[in-house]
Amino acid sequence: MLSQLTQRATLLARTLTPDGGGGFSESWDGFADVWVALTPLGGDDAVTAERLQSRIRHRIALRRRSDLAAGQRVQIGDRLFRIHVLRDPGPRAAYVELDCEELP
Repeated sequence: MLSQLTQRATLLARTLTPDGGGGFSESWDGFADVWVALTPLGGDDAVTAERLQSRIRHRIALRRRSDLAAGQRVQIGDRLFRIHVLRDPGPRAAYVELDCEELP
C-alpha cells in the first residue's frame, strides 16, 4: 500500500470565526500535509434547484491518523474533496480509507 501513496494532499478543517454581528464566517484551514492514493469510484448526476449537478465519488487512502473526521476536506492540487465516510479498522491498522465527493 505504501507504494501507492503517490499524491501530496492537504487535510483541511472548518473554522468558524465570529463576525461581530451575531454570525460566523467560515474558513478552511490546513492542518496536515500527507501522501495519499486517490481512486475514482464513480459518479452520477442530480438535479438540484433546476440545475444539473455531477457528483464524482473517490476513495482516498492514507496512513492512519487520529485527527480525521467526516465533514473535513482533502485538497489535492486544485481539486477539493469532502469526506463523507471514514473507514478506520482500528488502532493497529496502518491505513485508513476516506469515501469522498469531489467538490466543484
